[in-house]
Parts: sequence; C-alpha cells; structure tokens
Amino acid sequence: MVYLAAILVYLLILTGIGIYKSRQVKTQDDFSVAGRTLSPWVMVLTMLAVWIGTGSIVGNAEEAYRTGMAALIIPLGTFLGMILLSLIATRARNIEALSVPEIIGSRFGLVARFLAVIALITAYMVIVSYQFNAGGAVLEVITGDKNPVPINIGDTITRRQLTKGRLVFTPAQDFEGQVLLSVQPEGAEQAFDYLIQVVPPEELIEATKAAEDRKNIAVIKNDAISRIRYTFDSKSPQTFLIKKLPNNGKIELLEPKLTKENATIIAALFIIAYTMLAGLKSLAGMDIVTGSIITISLLIAFPVLLIKAGGFDGMRAAYETMQNRPSHMQFWGVYSPIHIINYLLPTFLLVMGDANQYQRIFASRNARGAKQAVMVLIFVALVIELLIIGSAWIAGSMTPDPENGKYILIYAARHHMPFALGILFMVTVVGVIISTADSFLLVPATCFINDVYSAYINPKAEQKKVIFISRILVVVFGVIAYLVTHAFAETTGFFKKALYAYTIYGSAITPCLVAALFWKGATKAGAISSILAGTITTLLWGEVIKDLIKDHLSAQIAELDAVLPAITLSVICLIVVSILTRKKTTGSE
Repeated sequence: MVYLAAILVYLLILTGIGIYKSRQVKTQDDFSVAGRTLSPWVMVLTMLAVWIGTGSIVGNAEEAYRTGMAALIIPLGTFLGMILLSLIATRARNIEALSVPEIIGSRFGLVARFLAVIALITAYMVIVSYQFNAGGAVLEVITGDKNPVPINIGDTITRRQLTKGRLVFTPAQDFEGQVLLSVQPEGAEQAFDYLIQVVPPEELIEATKAAEDRKNIAVIKNDAISRIRYTFDSKSPQTFLIKKLPNNGKIELLEPKLTKENATIIAALFIIAYTMLAGLKSLAGMDIVTGSIITISLLIAFPVLLIKAGGFDGMRAAYETMQNRPSHMQFWGVYSPIHIINYLLPTFLLVMGDANQYQRIFASRNARGAKQAVMVLIFVALVIELLIIGSAWIAGSMTPDPENGKYILIYAARHHMPFALGILFMVTVVGVIISTADSFLLVPATCFINDVYSAYINPKAEQKKVIFISRILVVVFGVIAYLVTHAFAETTGFFKKALYAYTIYGSAITPCLVAALFWKGATKAGAISSILAGTITTLLWGEVIKDLIKDHLSAQIAELDAVLPAITLSVICLIVVSILTRKKTTGSE
C-alpha cells in the first residue's frame, strides 16, 4: 500500500499544479501553447516527458524483455529523427502556428488540413488508448493479487479466468512429464483439455518449438510455474466446471485485487480530468517535475539493477539457465533487416512530424530557444531510451515468468529495486504515462478547435467559449480513446500498438509537413493524395492488402509491417502527383 500512497501523493501534487495553472488560462494560446512562454530548459524537460511515454517505458521495455540486448538498437530511430527535427525547429517556430494541420492547411488548403486532422486524431486516439492501459497496468501491479485459492474438481470457473492466465499450475518438486487439466461447459458434454508438459531445462527449447502451432498446451521447466491460457472460439460459454485436475502438482486461482478493466477506467478518468484543467500550461508545469524524475531515477536504477543481477556474467548465467532465451546476450543477429525497418522507421517518422513536439516548439519564446532545446533533447532522449531498454534487459534476467515481462520495469520497481528507489521509479512511470496521455489527448482537441471550429465553424467565437469547447473535446476524445482500448486483440503488446500508431501518423502527416516547410513545388493535389495513401495503406495493410498479395510475396517481405509500404506510397504520391498537377497548372496558364 506504500506504493499506492506514494502515487496518490504525487497525483495530488499534480492536481494542485493543474488547479493553480488553470487560473492563468485566459486565451486559446494559453491553453494550447502555454502563451508561447516556454524557456529552452523547460522545453527540454517537457519534450522529454512527452516523448518518453508508454511506448518507451512500457513498449520498448517489453520488447527488451522479449529479445534482450538486441533491443538497444531501437532508439536509433529516435536519434536520427531528433537530428532532423532540430533542423526543422527554427522554421516551424517562425510560422506562429497552433497546430501541425494549420501549417499543412496554410500551404495546401482546406481539404489537406481536414484530412491531416483526421489522420492525427486516428493515430493519437490509439496512443492515448494504450496510455490508459498502461496506467491501469500500474494500478493492477501495485495493488497486487489476492491470496491463491486452491482449485478442486467440480468448481465453477469463468471463461475469462481460463483465458487470462488466472489459473496457475505448480508442478511437484523434480517432476517431469505430462499432466492434463480438463474443463466442461455447464450443461454440456464436451470437455476441453489443456496439456502441460514439464521438461528438464535442456529440452525446453525443442519442446517449445514443437508445441508452437498447437492450442491449449504449455511447456515449462521442472522448476517453473505455468499460467493456463485456454483458447476458445467466440461461441463458447462463459462458465465451466473443473472436470479433471493434473495428477501431479497443484492448480490455484490467482486473481488481482484490482482488475485491469477497472484499473484502466480509473487511469482514464484521472488523465481526462487533469488534461481539462489547464491544457499545456498545466502539462508544462508537470513535465518539469516528471522530466527531472525520469532522468534521476533511471540513472540510479540502471547500476542498481546491474549489481543485483550479478553484473553481465550473472545475467549471462541467468539467461542460460532459462534456456528459452538463448540470444538475450547478443546484439547482432537477432533482428533481421525487415525487423529493423519495422521497428525503427515508424519512430523516425513520428519524431520528425510529431504534433506534440511541434506544439512545444510553437510554445517556445522564440525560434532560437526552440532549436537549442531540440539539440539538447537529441542526446538526452537517446541516453534515457538506452537506460530504459538496458534496465529492462537486466531486470529480465531476474524475471523468468513472461506474465511479469509485459510490464517488466513496473514489476522490477516493486520486486528488484530497493524500497525507496522502487517508490521513486513507480512514481516516474506514473508521471510518464500521465504526461504522455495528457499531451496526446490535448493535441487532438487543440487541432479540432484550431483547424475546424475556429477556422470554419465559428471564427469569431469568444476566448472563454473556445476554451470551454476545448475542454469538452478533451472529454469526448478521452471517451473515444477508452473505447479504442477494446479494439485491439488482447495479445497485442504495447510495443506493437505504439508502432501501429506511429505508422499512421508518420506516413500520413510527416511527408506533407516537411513538404509544406521546405518544398515549394508541392501542390494541393500532391498533399491530399499523400495523406490518403499513407492513412489507407496503414489501415488496410495487415487485414486486407497483405491477404490479397500474400501468395506473391517472399517469406521475408511477408514479414513487413505497414510502415515501409505506407511511407513509400505516401512519398511517391506526394512527388508524382505534385509534378503532374504543377505541369498541368503551368500549361494552362
């Protein structure tokens, strides 16, 4: 409960900052770009806090737990993107805009501006949705589990408990072999079996590969536990009876004190309420605290975790013992070139065009300060992202249960760090999630107000009315983002969700934004076709386009995510259509 109390104190402090800053909000500029008063130092901290969000501290950490040292290459996309952003910052700040779609619209017209708003809102709703999920995950982890309940034949169990890993099997000491769990729907005769193979460490890799394509089977070492996760079709009933138990070991029901669903609702309510208070003024104040805590906690946590793991030799020994992670101490050879493209390109494209970073650039006192802040951020963000991935990699060597690997740094804060550092780190994670969620929730509201309402619906609206509608939109988009949390398959991790959202935004908006700032030859038709090509390709690639052409793709190309096809088509449309329509215009004149 101490962790929960520390987080509540932190949230109360943030609420106080938000209430105080809300009194300073008089105009839409105050709400959206903090009155254009941010100093370079504040900009660095606020840009860091919004960038190092759930995608980094949960998503990248999750990937580091899965692949090990190889994940250290992931920040390269951020590093290269930040370098180019530093070159764009001065020109962007001199425009005196409130949003990225405004820049695109001022150059390419109403249709391009409106499409940019749609693409931005689509991508950012996905990003906000998994911030809600991450906030719920923190609450779920720190509140812990209820006491285990032994399972007996004839007990009633729900479908949710069977599919969510709530049943835990613990084999008897030194047991090796196969055991069977059988459940039966109430009122039906058909039974569903779940096979658990308990093998010695040296056989784990081979046995796991053999079971890869089979449903309702688990393979574990003889000194590990197994979380039972049934796979049912959509028509299966909601309640089952335990028909048969393993003849060796024990099965227990392990339920969280606070369910993920309820925890996500609590996180969403706080984030929405806080964003409503004072917009970017409150976020900038919070980010000064969060950005500082991120840096301090990670600089301390990395060496502490490394020492506890026994150094690199201890990590190597631990990963060798686990058997199913043979490549976790390798940097090269884990990711194929296709994987590197899939993982680095979305982040690179997002950094170059991220509306959150531009909103803070617009909020700087002047263009020189904006460029200075981004140049410092290049190296600060690289160091922090490497520390996150490195810490997750180290913590993974002490965390054999994949269930805990989903939120490895949250788990490590409670189980692998000294008490005081664990509290500081947990507060850091909460601060990062809230800061990122608030920022990605504020931007769509700002864009809709600036690029739709104030531009075309009610250009002469009073500032008080504009601010009121901005706050209402925060609630509306917050509810939409919460609904999006249910749109992804439960097996989709934070890392994959982040890459998907980055791809929507990066392929649809970044090419047009760069063209608006630097290419005089780009045309309205070119921009519109680029946004449509990037958005549609991303949305349809996995479910439609790939299925249509999969028979004509090589095995490697079939592994491509949407990012390379989407950005390629987006850039081709921008260039080719602009050249064709420019020549047509010139000819007619």
